[in-house]
Amino acid sequence: MDELLSRLGIPDEERNEFVSFFSKKELTTGDVLFEYNDVAEELFFLLVGNLAVHKFTGFLEKMQVIALLDAGAVVGEAALLNGHVRKTRVTAIKDSTLICLKKDDFEKFQKKFPESAFRFLEYLFSMVSLRLEKTSERLARIL
Repeated sequence: MDELLSRLGIPDEERNEFVSFFSKKELTTGDVLFEYNDVAEELFFLLVGNLAVHKFTGFLEKMQVIALLDAGAVVGEAALLNGHVRKTRVTAIKDSTLICLKKDDFEKFQKKFPESAFRFLEYLFSMVSLRLEKTSERLARIL
């Protein structure tokens, strides 16, 4: 995480404080990171392992895997939005290590270092935009 924040141009002092807000989370194969309809209060960065993202199909309460995530993926970034609830279930398909950032901690950082928080949000936005672009490409191939 420190390397990413450095690439974003976040100064050392601010970067060190921001990194201190992150905590480590370990999952074993089959563990659930979060469930559909959970209140979104933290976002995650997948450091090691693989995760599956499941979405309800609308048919008999069945879920379908809609994405497989590898190390480097951002997961649950909507947690930074007020009042957001999860729209997917995310599970570990391999033992996985993540770091998580709680919404409240990000808000503290944002108040103290607004410019650095903005750079971090720009990075998240670029990741979400890339994910949407890839999803659109897959959908176009299906249609």
